Amino acid sequence: MRKSLSIIVIIALFGSVALAQVPKKKNNKFSIGLNLGATQFMGDIQRNPDGNVQQGNWATKDWKFGFGGNVGYQFSNVFGLNVTLLSCKLAGQKSYGVDNGSTNNWAYFKADVLDYSLNVVCHFMNLIYRDKTKPRRFSPYISVGYGYTSFRTIKRRMGTDEVIGTWGYKDWTSLEKKERTTETIIPVAFGIKMRLSKHFDLGIEQSLRAAFTEKLDATFGSTQRFDKYGYLSLGITYKIGKNENSNEWVNPFEALNKNMDDMQSNIDGLAKDADGDGVSDLFDKEPNTPAGVAVDGSGRSLDVDTDGVPDHMDTDPFSNKGAKVDENGKELDTDRDGVADSQDIEPNTKPGALVNFQGKTIELTANNSTSSSSTTGMLLPAVYFKVNSSVINYWSSYDALATVAKALKANPSLKLKVVGNCDKTATEQFNNDLAQKRADAVVKHLVDTYKIDAGRLSAVSKGENETLVPTADGVENNVNRRVDFEVAK
Repeated sequence: MRKSLSIIVIIALFGSVALAQVPKKKNNKFSIGLNLGATQFMGDIQRNPDGNVQQGNWATKDWKFGFGGNVGYQFSNVFGLNVTLLSCKLAGQKSYGVDNGSTNNWAYFKADVLDYSLNVVCHFMNLIYRDKTKPRRFSPYISVGYGYTSFRTIKRRMGTDEVIGTWGYKDWTSLEKKERTTETIIPVAFGIKMRLSKHFDLGIEQSLRAAFTEKLDATFGSTQRFDKYGYLSLGITYKIGKNENSNEWVNPFEALNKNMDDMQSNIDGLAKDADGDGVSDLFDKEPNTPAGVAVDGSGRSLDVDTDGVPDHMDTDPFSNKGAKVDENGKELDTDRDGVADSQDIEPNTKPGALVNFQGKTIELTANNSTSSSSTTGMLLPAVYFKVNSSVINYWSSYDALATVAKALKANPSLKLKVVGNCDKTATEQFNNDLAQKRADAVVKHLVDTYKIDAGRLSAVSKGENETLVPTADGVENNVNRRVDFEVAK
């Protein structure tokens, strides 16, 4: 017995050490349980074939009580291990026919049993496809194992209570106790659990212990069949751990279904493009792009000059690389001389001063010539227009017109030629007329708003003849739709 018990202990300890190395998962795996139930013996000495029970002081019933416990480890949704221990009583009687002295026909026995085993448990319901949306409250299972039964048995003759057979005693006359007799068993079981809470389960189980011996009833029958005993029990199990679920209660198809749902959502996402920019919602990093706005491969509005302002909102879509811009994408011009800070070599020009393309101040003489006898280097900011429009608005750069007005007021002798330009999206005659309207609109704005003498301004049209950005016919460009300023002599 000690040798057998040592084997079970070694197996349990080895299993505990091995399982301790398993990383913690999101579900509880360990459990402990207690159970209480009744046993029934099946062997040579058991209830009569006709079901009658002999009455008398020596009479005994087949059903006896037992109690036990177990420690379990559920290493997957379907399979687990447990170590069980059962302490119970067994009994049986055989009394039929004529009492001719046969010890097998008129005898009864009682046994004190302790068994222990290591079992593999299978929660087979988790292998059956069914509704995956509802949490389960019941879980049937089967188990099979290997273990040992350790027992003491006394067989007596009916009517006289004479001891006619024992196992587990030194002397069957005095019934002096000795170490129990130990034999191997194969326990199989079917049970069903009901989930009470995240930690407690209630279950009922019917098990059958097949013993590789005929010693349990102290009788060796003519059929040489092995003894067996059943155990019907009601038990409660406690799941060890802080997680919400335990492994056997987690549906193995749940994650698969979720993945399938996610996959279907992804497939739907590939076909869905809510903002109609040509990039599916699944990959669109700007899902609310305005209609008609060009986007890149990730669905973001194009920003050609990378100034942080999308092209469809950028009043200056060709800002110099790295230049600081305002919220409308226009390069900052701190001294308001018409030259952006990124190009201005004289960043603190006096208000109203004329500057060249580098922002450097140009001094005018009485006849409007520069100190260098050239006006080609002078720069006043241009005014821009939308397609097929001569309307001055904020998009047309009120700040540019304010800079021109300051220059005119700071230099009373300065006269300017206001030059209208167009892109090549229409006929030449149409563009000439539109460019003239743009120049006239700028002159009118300077006269009406800033009270500049109209005699200092002359409006002319160059149509599509002097485009800054060369483009093919029919191609529009913001920079080409503008009004420039030139010093008039």
